[in-house]
Amino acid sequence: MNGVIYFTEIPEKYRNKNMEHMIGEKVLEQGLLQEYGKKLAYEPRALGEHGKPFFTLEPGIHYNITHSGKYVACIFAGQEVGIDIQVHRAVNHQDRMLRRMVPEKMIEEIQNSPDPEKAFFEQWVLREAYIKWTGEGLSKDLRNIRMESGAYVMLDMEPGYSGAVWSAHPLELRWERVDIELP
Repeated sequence: MNGVIYFTEIPEKYRNKNMEHMIGEKVLEQGLLQEYGKKLAYEPRALGEHGKPFFTLEPGIHYNITHSGKYVACIFAGQEVGIDIQVHRAVNHQDRMLRRMVPEKMIEEIQNSPDPEKAFFEQWVLREAYIKWTGEGLSKDLRNIRMESGAYVMLDMEPGYSGAVWSAHPLELRWERVDIELP
């Protein structure tokens, strides 16, 4: 099965201006038009039980949006899908964030790994992508996610970023860069 990730680097003039959501909508708009020949303005959307958006008239088109650091990405697939990217920012991996993110038994494994920062962020993106795929969102305690169903792909990203995709069935991914200009 195939999926495509449309992504953009947030232009410098828009960084740190809280415009990630607006840029995400533009990436969604461009990808929907290029992949399916559909205009976002004419595709009604609704929200699932925990807030995951979907196209009400196009049940075969699934998408998910993520943003972190200088990137915004939107994945499209013919099945439910979740994507998450995270910029590696300074985090004490022994602090409460780690304890809120992973089961107790994984804390020591992450702390003792050759690269604790990378191990931490890999778990972060895996867990976020999983709950975005299932549509549970942050209604689920990240420490209690079993992640035993579905398939995931760790995204090959530049140093300082981690990313993951979850879906029911394995996906072959294609990347498409788009440039976004806001009015």
